[in-house]
Amino acid sequence: MNTFDIIYRIQSAYPRIYHACHADHQPSPDKAVAISQRDATILAHLSTSRPMTQAQLARHLGITKSTMSEAIKYLSGLELIDAQLSSDKRVRLLRLTAQGQDIMSRSSVLEADKLAALLAEMSAAEINKALAGLEILAQACFRLVDKRKDAE
Repeated sequence: MNTFDIIYRIQSAYPRIYHACHADHQPSPDKAVAISQRDATILAHLSTSRPMTQAQLARHLGITKSTMSEAIKYLSGLELIDAQLSSDKRVRLLRLTAQGQDIMSRSSVLEADKLAALLAEMSAAEINKALAGLEILAQACFRLVDKRKDAE
């Protein structure tokens, strides 16, 4: 398969996923902690299991260190992220908390109920393949953004 065909398949698949599963509206404030779009983006880039350094995240998102520090302080105060000092006391390791994962899910452009309905249409093997593919694409996106930053 050539690059053009691969690009076409990604361009064709993504809008179908978005159309079927996008959130029709934002959650009401009484159902979720109020966070900004920037904060939602930060949460979406963190994992509950794989820590990321604050510097890596700031660089990847193009956010200044001071702005990232302010956001991390705010999100930590809400107990949405866990920010721990590493063995190198200058480095902070960030993880998403269970509460942060819930808020990230509620603020996602993809609605959880619609995704659940989509998953119900798939076999376990299909789900595993889809997750693996999405995670590989996401990891490649992270590397691509870092390459672009290096080129600047």
